[in-house]
Amino acid sequence: MERRNNRSIKVFLYEHGTCGTEIPESIAVEGLAMFKSLYFGLRKFCKVLCFVRNRFSFLNLPVADISCFESFVESCDAFLIVAPENDYTLLNLTKKAEKYKKINLGSSSKALEITSDKWRLYKRLKRKVNVPRTSKKILDVEYLVKPRVSCGGSGIKLYGEIKDGYIAQEFIKGLNLSVSLAVCDEIFPLSVNEQVLVNFEYFGGVVPALVNEVVRSEVLEEALKAVEAVKGLHGYVGVDLVYSDQPYVVEINARPTTSAVAFEEVYGVSVGEIVYRNEFDLLEPLLPKKVCMLRKDCSGKIIAKIDSNCISLSEL
Repeated sequence: MERRNNRSIKVFLYEHGTCGTEIPESIAVEGLAMFKSLYFGLRKFCKVLCFVRNRFSFLNLPVADISCFESFVESCDAFLIVAPENDYTLLNLTKKAEKYKKINLGSSSKALEITSDKWRLYKRLKRKVNVPRTSKKILDVEYLVKPRVSCGGSGIKLYGEIKDGYIAQEFIKGLNLSVSLAVCDEIFPLSVNEQVLVNFEYFGGVVPALVNEVVRSEVLEEALKAVEAVKGLHGYVGVDLVYSDQPYVVEINARPTTSAVAFEEVYGVSVGEIVYRNEFDLLEPLLPKKVCMLRKDCSGKIIAKIDSNCISLSEL
């Protein structure tokens, strides 16, 4: 694959855990892994503008705080924002950046208004793809209580009262999978991954998932239909599904997801390169060189570390 560099393009990279406000280090370590994969991938092709908060001064990058966010957007040609959906952080930062009419390497605020809210997303996807039964009231089947606006599985519990700002969603038991896609003029499948959840929160995964071709095909088809149903999705997009009797779409992550930090090891192509090529060059199918287990511990090759919190990779 020939690489075409364009050093004249200035891309502002913002990853909330590394560049933004202080968050728990068990979560920030995922952000650090993502930031490194994006930064070192992008800078092979273009000039990367970024800053980091003081905690990450060891990266030898400019140290600043989120008050500099808009000045960096103003100075760039294109921007990529990676942030959680919690408190509409990703949505609000994207709205700020869109005012400057630069190239958005991620999804539009219009799409994020849908994907950030699990209830709005359910209503958009219902009757278009297979989705678990979802309601603002208690269901008559085994169900999960979820915050409407959250990410990473935080705040989810089995059964309970459905308070304002929460939904009930049918608890479907099966294989937890995610599909990584690159979205531009067309939707380009990248990888089907298995997710390892502990108490409904993300702990790691297998990239690519060890599933047969029938399951892979059905999951990809459902993920593609889900992305087509939400206008304005762009760049790297992750779709979370549960495979039971059939695939059920649970969530759309309109941003790079943690699974992508394994791509360079597995596919030989970093997520930063994928983001660049999706916008400015050509993508080619990813062929796995190996299968890796991604874990939020220090048991394998360490990708990112903050004190005792690690993201590591082990070949299976």
